[in-house]
Amino acid sequence: MKIYQYTNKGNREENQDFVIHGSLPDNAAFFVLADGMGGYSDGAAASKVVSEAIYDFLDMNYQHYTPVELLKEAISFANDALMLKRMAMAAQKMGCVITVLLISEGYAYLTWLGDSRIYMYRDGQEVYRTEDHSVVNELAKIKTLRASSYEKYSSIVTKSIMGVETVDDAPVRKIEIETGDVFILCSDGFHKEIDMTKALCYDDSKKEELDAIANSISDNFSFIKVEI
Repeated sequence: MKIYQYTNKGNREENQDFVIHGSLPDNAAFFVLADGMGGYSDGAAASKVVSEAIYDFLDMNYQHYTPVELLKEAISFANDALMLKRMAMAAQKMGCVITVLLISEGYAYLTWLGDSRIYMYRDGQEVYRTEDHSVVNELAKIKTLRASSYEKYSSIVTKSIMGVETVDDAPVRKIEIETGDVFILCSDGFHKEIDMTKALCYDDSKKEELDAIANSISDNFSFIKVEI
């Protein structure tokens, strides 16, 4: 398994994206990408707290749950961690969107809340992507969107982790994997403004190429690339 990750603040004052990954017994591994929610307090702190809480839960409890249960419990644990952080900071609202990928025993398990995405490629072709939890996506299901509507609602998500008493129910997808499959977890700043081939073809030699376009990207942009 080859892993590459990249994060950049783009044309923003602060980077509110956070990426992290870890290894587990039996050659399993997990990957987490979070994006702090704009308009709320301390988006960078929210994405860091949630990502690290998911990391800790998966690391400590991998052998105690089925993979599906593990991811659902990890999301709940991260929500509780953010609740405690929000209370400690006396913040009214904190939140982030999240993507999590777990590779275990020949399968990929994906969970997410919000408009960060997970893509799957096989033989260089996209074969799966997560569906955004966003107002734009919900409106698109029932009517044709005008350009003005897209601009108005483009950044509003319908599911997230906000450290409140109840957390949105995160879907979990199970996919059988093959050698050569590629997964990409990315924030909306990446998939909205940058061609996905930049992530699909990424290796460490291409970091400067992405650094060079940062000032032209209106949002933080981050991804994790996982080659099976």
